[in-house]
Amino acid sequence: MSVTDTSQGLTFHVSCRTLPMMSDLEPGRRERKKQATRDELMEHAARLFAEHGFDAVTTADIAEAADVSQRTFFRHFPSKEAVLYGHAHVLRERILTEFATRPNDESVVDSVIVSIRAIASYYKTHHEETFLQARLAADFPAVAAYARAYVQSDWEHELTAAIAGRMGVDPLADPRPEILSGAAFAAYRAAVRRWSAAGGHDTFGTLLDESLEALGAFRG
Repeated sequence: MSVTDTSQGLTFHVSCRTLPMMSDLEPGRRERKKQATRDELMEHAARLFAEHGFDAVTTADIAEAADVSQRTFFRHFPSKEAVLYGHAHVLRERILTEFATRPNDESVVDSVIVSIRAIASYYKTHHEETFLQARLAADFPAVAAYARAYVQSDWEHELTAAIAGRMGVDPLADPRPEILSGAAFAAYRAAVRRWSAAGGHDTFGTLLDESLEALGAFRG
């Protein structure tokens, strides 16, 4: 940019560099703050659920423990069931990513089995979180209903679509993708129930493998 000093008749060439505006920086900062609040709500909810049980804890209790308003709680989670399963999307992406990376010449049944096994690695590294979910689902019908109707239903729907895409069929016209996906998650639920009944002491991956063996019947 050129600037002219009219009193001296001189022209100066000024180099201008565009600097990031504060508004450009805000989205990243806001997202980090939002995630930190979500993490804190999940942490306090898990502690309260573990100490008092699911039914005895309210969303107001969780908000108070996290030092936020109930309004803030509901900006992040629609219910206390949702905060318990706050990382459900992480498992969904693991399953779908694993399925998407399987070789095309592999049996679709084997691809599904490997994809469901991806859940086991998360359970191994997040034992406290996942066992709490399993225990609460076994003890409180509201938790079991939410896990089945929202969390697992979402996973199952997405995997059904992925299987249909691999097979090149319409899942509304061909029932096989939905049946295979449903069977895979039935195996997962059986493993979770056995794991919970054993007090979380058995290796979840082993129990899941035993359940998934039943899917071999679909190879024929």
